[in-house]
Amino acid sequence: MYPPDVRFLSAKPTRGVEEVAVLLDKPPSIASDEFQSRKWDELTADHDYGESDIPDLMTLCSWYAVLDQCMKEINAGGSTQVAYENEKGDLKPMPQIATMKQASAEIRALRKALAASPVSQTKAEKDNAGGAQTPLQKAMRRRELRLVNGGKAQRKTGT
Repeated sequence: MYPPDVRFLSAKPTRGVEEVAVLLDKPPSIASDEFQSRKWDELTADHDYGESDIPDLMTLCSWYAVLDQCMKEINAGGSTQVAYENEKGDLKPMPQIATMKQASAEIRALRKALAASPVSQTKAEKDNAGGAQTPLQKAMRRRELRLVNGGKAQRKTGT
């Protein structure tokens, strides 16, 4: 199912899930491409991912490479080129723009899927597992309380 060179090291389960976090070696298809290799390092540096996240990580690195290539082609020659003139003299949008839109959508979807993974957890989340709330969590809780009974619940709890 996964490339034979991917090494899985089991660790203690996190957040009560059966799947465990693993240390991942770069697959050869990722390691052979300098851009994708850097992106893999960036994506896995502050997260623990499960075995089931490997295909999404590989695909995510590939889509980032597609996006990077499109950006290079659009910015070739020192200026941003968003249109070209075809043989008939018609002005057409660069095909890379449509590819970039698709790559961006795929990247967003994959990042969302990886963030929702039951094993995926940032190092910051692990450090904060003791119960302290981040400012974002506090703001989300205040908003949630405001929406309940026009803020009555918030006034009662004193938050």
